[in-house]
Amino acid sequence: MVSYVIPNLANACRILSLVTESDQGLSLTELEQRLAVPRTTAFRILQTLCQEQVLEKHGKRYLVGAQLFKMGLSLLSSQRLQQQALPMLQQLALTTGLSCHLALPHAKGALLVEVCDSPNPQRLAARPGTIADFNCSAAGKVFLAFHHFDRLTALAEAGLFKRRTSHSLVQPNELTTELQRILARGYASDDMEYHDDVRCLAVPIRDSQGAVVAAVGITGPLVLFAKKAQTDLVASVKQTAIDIALCTYRPQLVANSARGQ
Repeated sequence: MVSYVIPNLANACRILSLVTESDQGLSLTELEQRLAVPRTTAFRILQTLCQEQVLEKHGKRYLVGAQLFKMGLSLLSSQRLQQQALPMLQQLALTTGLSCHLALPHAKGALLVEVCDSPNPQRLAARPGTIADFNCSAAGKVFLAFHHFDRLTALAEAGLFKRRTSHSLVQPNELTTELQRILARGYASDDMEYHDDVRCLAVPIRDSQGAVVAAVGITGPLVLFAKKAQTDLVASVKQTAIDIALCTYRPQLVANSARGQ
């Protein structure tokens, strides 16, 4: 395993650890001494980290950069999102009788990070860690519509649109029409496009700035979906998405509302 290690990448990680642990930052000389690496090597690593805005140079000292702060805040935000979403997903599963999930944007589709199984014996939800395709999953379509609407041809050429069933949409022109519907109605659906006889529905979750940062969805066999009123299901998922967003990104608003009741 050691033979696969990239020495300078390991040194860059060590530099990041040392700088983040120092309130006043560290100088090139201090880092060179602590790492026991040649000065030119340390300098080149630092220049690269500064170029990527992971570190910043102030005078002779190197401090944490804006990009590293952004990465940390993003991680904390996604963790908080999952924590706030879980009980609401559980309630949604009980209310609808369908499996529910929370998905985050991924370079290849929608990454499922939380899944609550349906109380019914027919459970079809994928497990956490699954990456659902952009073009044939409801959550994937949410991210296509709000993040990649102008990149459909490039994504298709990269092989990211899969034909899972005969109902899967794989052509950019087909998906353009579908995404326009999603933007107009505020939710996405998968009508037997990922698995035969399975339907899904997903709604975007927005942060305090209005950006789509996640999606909440429900999944179930066609026979269960057919027993539910579509308008009721859409309303339930939309309300759950709103509740998750408020509790995660505007907790004070929720607290003020609770006190006013």
